[in-house]
Amino acid sequence: MATPTPLIPKRCAVCSRFRAYEADDMHCIVCGSQALETACACGRGYEYALHETGDLLHCPRCGRRLRGRDDDFD
Repeated sequence: MATPTPLIPKRCAVCSRFRAYEADDMHCIVCGSQALETACACGRGYEYALHETGDLLHCPRCGRRLRGRDDDFD
């Protein structure tokens, strides 16, 4: 039996969706862009984000907004 390919959490910088992808996957399954990121700008991986729901999501290390609009901005 073949060993399953490990999945890596990636975020699309265009549509802000988090999904589990194979390492060689280069295109977002939602919008098709090639803007997949494996980690936040601070280096924190996205493992925590796959199961988070809600309109807002921030990096737990640096606080960068990863999904949604902050109430501070109109």
